[in-house]
Amino acid sequence: MFIRYFTLNTVRRVKLKIALICLFILLIKTTAYAQEKLTSSFPEAYNNLKTDTARMRFLVKAVNDSLDEDRLTFVYDWAKKGLTMAEKNNVDTMKGIFNFFIGKAFTYKYGKPDSAIVYYKKVIPYFPDRNRKYNIFSMREIMERYSESGNKDSSFVYLDSLKVFIDTMPESSPKRVSLSQNIATVYQWFGMFKTAVNYFQVAINGQRKNGNLKGLGLALANLGELYSESEDDVKALEYSKEALSYLADVNMPYMQTAVNISTYYTNLKQFDSAFLYFKKADSMAIKLNDNQETIVLQSVLGNIYLGQKKYNLAKPLLEKNIVALIENGDRWNLTKTYFSLASLDSTLNNYSEAKEKLLKALKIANEDKQEVLVTIALQNLAIISSKLKDYKGAFDYQNQFLQKKDSLTNEKTKANLADMEISYKTQQKEEKIQLLEKENDIKNLQLSNSKRSKIVYIATLSFAIALFSIFYYQRNQRNKIEIKRIKAELQTKVLRLQMNPHFIFNSLNSIENFIMQNEKRLASDYLNKFARLIRLILDSSRYEVVPIAKDMEALQLYIDLEQLRFNNKFSYKTYVDPALAGGDYRVPSLLIQPYIENAIVHGLAHSDEKNLNLTVSTVLENDKIKYVIQDNGIGRTKAKEYNWQNKPYHESIGLKITEDRINIFNQKPEGNGFVKIIDLYDENKNPDGTKVEIIIKAV
Repeated sequence: MFIRYFTLNTVRRVKLKIALICLFILLIKTTAYAQEKLTSSFPEAYNNLKTDTARMRFLVKAVNDSLDEDRLTFVYDWAKKGLTMAEKNNVDTMKGIFNFFIGKAFTYKYGKPDSAIVYYKKVIPYFPDRNRKYNIFSMREIMERYSESGNKDSSFVYLDSLKVFIDTMPESSPKRVSLSQNIATVYQWFGMFKTAVNYFQVAINGQRKNGNLKGLGLALANLGELYSESEDDVKALEYSKEALSYLADVNMPYMQTAVNISTYYTNLKQFDSAFLYFKKADSMAIKLNDNQETIVLQSVLGNIYLGQKKYNLAKPLLEKNIVALIENGDRWNLTKTYFSLASLDSTLNNYSEAKEKLLKALKIANEDKQEVLVTIALQNLAIISSKLKDYKGAFDYQNQFLQKKDSLTNEKTKANLADMEISYKTQQKEEKIQLLEKENDIKNLQLSNSKRSKIVYIATLSFAIALFSIFYYQRNQRNKIEIKRIKAELQTKVLRLQMNPHFIFNSLNSIENFIMQNEKRLASDYLNKFARLIRLILDSSRYEVVPIAKDMEALQLYIDLEQLRFNNKFSYKTYVDPALAGGDYRVPSLLIQPYIENAIVHGLAHSDEKNLNLTVSTVLENDKIKYVIQDNGIGRTKAKEYNWQNKPYHESIGLKITEDRINIFNQKPEGNGFVKIIDLYDENKNPDGTKVEIIIKAV
């Protein structure tokens, strides 16, 4: 039995050894096959190289070529292989480069910005010299990835480092130009448009000096989009059209810029030009066989037809495009197309269909956190619900709209404050540079004099500067305190003037009358305008100056309300100089409202004549803004007689406060003929109204 047992165990051991040997051979073959399959993605030239150094250099060039040509298939595999060799051979520069390539793969192929940031951060220690391109490029990528994820604080850490770095470069340096454009895009992302414009201008000036037409075109196109986001389609057109002339050989940017120009023209209701640039974009889309852009272009064309009131062409085109956008997953353009269809349905009085489309748009916008589009949808739903006589729904949507609008306004205010802070820091930096230059001049003068002369000169100069500085500082502080006091008093008086109790009570009485007369539409219209005017007054009261377009909107609401209150007894016209409307001009809020009130209440309201009218015009004359308010009412003489008989103890302070505001704003407290009141007469020398001319500085 012992011999048999020994023999059986020996046989088993031999069989086990044979099985292990076979398994080992199979494993070697499998590994070799896997290795062969892995290296099959590498070019043949790579496999023929003998050393790791040569192979790493080969991979660096291959990855760079792939990135330049937007071929990302093998970037990650090649970069990982290169990193393995760099770690094996302990080559720090190659470790940094391949980590950078892996970050690129995560950014542009896999869409994983968090992973990309991890690898970009690994690059920087291998390139401590900030002049090395991989240090700069990694910091730029980290900045952009953080901004895309909405992490402003982290993004600005790297942005500020890049700003300090490029400040030392010449204006025409390609690195300065490229990084300025990247920095501008980040500022634009966070709504800091003023600072973004400054950096886009740096990029544009640098590209012009370098003769880089493609880069110049891209920078101009980006600046055009920024002005569009700022709701300035005129400037957006100016820069985008110039950009297009430099992008003729760059297909995709050319097409996208042409689409933008078509959209800007549509917003400005210049439909022939919009259609011309639509055709340019459409031709390029056909050339590129780009289905995505073709779908977007159909929405652009539908909006052109909609603006031209060609509803029979617009509706089927937009409805067909809705289906294509749903299939394509382009939710941003899908939402905007729903808006276009809702607008069309509303125009055709199909309010139920319009509300249905707006609700779909609101659902998508909420899901995708498109706050601007959510705000637009809520505002339109409030209007449509009112048209459907769903006043409770209109009230709810209006409340939601106002909450969203306030939230967006707060974000915009924060961005504006950040813009101002950066401008202030830039000014401080320039002042420090000027101060350093002056100190260098003083040192040079000191070197040319004897030691005693230097001491005497410096002591005398320092003493004089100290005395002058103390005197100037004290006087400046006194002036500032006095101006602040006057402005504070004026602002309080102005707010009281603009929130005139008589006007508020008259408005509420008018609303009550409409309700009592069952004029629901008029009551709703009056109440809506009254609420908008009060909100504008309260919003504007926080600022010394407001955009002229916003101020004219408030004035027009006020005149609308007075026109309704006086049963459309008079007509009115307003005119704003295109130079003012197209520029970023700002004026004190409701500055001319007391003069308009006088024209209506004292001039037009007491007249029994027909064809009463009021005109308000605003024009730009050199560096001044000129207002003209004219009515054909009873004139000042008869108005005084009426007031003496009916309101003998009434004392008007509105015009006095307004004159003080004008003088303070023009920085001439004593006045200088900024307000001119002219009595008008007809051909028979009878009073024929009043004309008021007001001049303020343009800012």
